[in-house]
Amino acid sequence: MKWLFLFVVLLNAAFLSWHSFVQDQPEQNRESVYGPPVSEKIHLLSEAPAVTEEDYNAGVMSNDDLVDALNKVVEKSAKAKETFLCPRMEIEHQSSLKEIEAGLAEMGWSYDDNDITGKRPKFWLYIAAPETPEKARDIVKDLAGKSIDSFVINRAEMKNRISLGLYSSQARAEQASQRIEKLTGYSVDTYEHLRNVPLHQIDIQQPVRPADWQVFLSRFDLSKMMIKIEKNPC
Repeated sequence: MKWLFLFVVLLNAAFLSWHSFVQDQPEQNRESVYGPPVSEKIHLLSEAPAVTEEDYNAGVMSNDDLVDALNKVVEKSAKAKETFLCPRMEIEHQSSLKEIEAGLAEMGWSYDDNDITGKRPKFWLYIAAPETPEKARDIVKDLAGKSIDSFVINRAEMKNRISLGLYSSQARAEQASQRIEKLTGYSVDTYEHLRNVPLHQIDIQQPVRPADWQVFLSRFDLSKMMIKIEKNPC
């Protein structure tokens, strides 16, 4: 019995000691395992997301398409503002035609060549008729001695005039007139008129940029070519 009583006393002492130890420990705050409510919807793994990857890619592609469309509009507007030419040329001399055809080939431009007839200004140089046919013939001999070709006209309205030649360019006609007057001392007159002549009509069959057209024309000395140019807009 003594041993039992002693065991109970020791057990009570141990309990009191443990209880006193627990009371001395500070109380620790415990965080709640529950969070505050949020505005975003929580999806379970088994549920489909509100925005899929396909939806995102579709949005990106739509933006790219919009940018491409805007670029095309800007490019089309820029082209619309730029004027293009569809030039036409009317060429009188065969030598000028060959030069033009060679230039067109170098530029890589296609064209049509049509034979037409058109009026062109001509400049006839002559010396006024003297009093008699004999004096007219003497003038022709005098001119021949200075290497100047001429002949006497026998038609009624121009009888005894001395013809000095027909020129297609006013500049060349003026140069020839000044040279003859200086060599011979005779006064030279000029008669300007229109005459029907055969022509080659060249139509370029593709739109041409104005800058490219200027490059093409810069190849030639237009002052020496009997050529009419029309810069028609396409």
